[in-house]
Amino acid sequence: MKKKKIAILGGGNGSHMMAVDMKVKGHEVRMYEMPEFKENVTQLFNTQTIEVSGIMKEKVKVDMVTDDIKKAVDGADYILVVTPAFAHKGYAELLKGNVVENQIIVVFPGAFAALIFKNILGSDSCPVIADANNLPYDARLTSPCKVTLFGRNKINIAFLPAEKGAGLIDMLREDLFPFEKIYTDVLECGLGIVNPALHSGPCLLNISNIESPHVDFYLYEHGFTPSAAKIDIVLDNERKAVGKQLGYHLTPIEDFSGLNEGYTWEELYRATHGAISLTPISGPNDINNRYLTEDAPFGLVPWSSLGKAVGIPTPTIDAVISLYNIIHETDWRERGSTVKDLGLEGMDLESIKKYVKTGKK
Repeated sequence: MKKKKIAILGGGNGSHMMAVDMKVKGHEVRMYEMPEFKENVTQLFNTQTIEVSGIMKEKVKVDMVTDDIKKAVDGADYILVVTPAFAHKGYAELLKGNVVENQIIVVFPGAFAALIFKNILGSDSCPVIADANNLPYDARLTSPCKVTLFGRNKINIAFLPAEKGAGLIDMLREDLFPFEKIYTDVLECGLGIVNPALHSGPCLLNISNIESPHVDFYLYEHGFTPSAAKIDIVLDNERKAVGKQLGYHLTPIEDFSGLNEGYTWEELYRATHGAISLTPISGPNDINNRYLTEDAPFGLVPWSSLGKAVGIPTPTIDAVISLYNIIHETDWRERGSTVKDLGLEGMDLESIKKYVKTGKK
């Protein structure tokens, strides 16, 4: 494997772990954090050293830690964006004018990020942008520059433009991760994210427990009731209908749970409520947790917006968004990702499919 120059953008759990992983693979690694958040990773700036415990035990020194985006990405072969979805627009703006066509941007996890980035970066000299459907790791920072790796996740990937994927996937598998499935395109990837359909039923029906100061809430153990499972099935079926209109056969909850297509609420209840890997997961214990404030604007909202664009109604998805608007006293449709943010506004079905395939309107 040829040594590559890799810029990792973001200062959280995933970016720390990814920096170690890429150094162990033999790459040059640069880390970037926004100036306004630099104080959160002061030790990283001072020592450039990260230590990993858990299923991997490594201590590495990265090649650069900077809050200068130009220095971070100049000459980089890969730009890996490892941030929550709400930061995608900000990072796209940072990269505008600082990237070139022969670079590759990969967003972990994507959530339609490739379309958002391309819409902001523009068409001229725009790199290939890829969305991964998940983080490659279950990892947590336990103290400054110390991260525990609990496990590794299988991940899939989609490319924008999709037609570039076949020529790049072998290189990315060798340089980065053993990506399993290649989605048809980035829309299939975004519609195939499991969390917005899986979290919304139990979160919505358990808001009083989530915001109670007296309840230590566990989503899968306490919140995944029969009624929550029923809501999740409807949400899943509505996004599947949007996907079908675009030509995709989506099975995200089936892939996650091991269930067969056409699963019942009883089967979903058993698969999640009693899962040994899920029931120990604590929370959310705050209505501003990402299970709500990320899944709604960057999952449910784009699903709904795409549905309207291609003529597929999503009444239950819309109802959940409206209830979250009330709960959070905000407008998630305004703050989330719509077809306008994805660069698809005013396009018909065939134009949308052509654009995600070729990157050209």
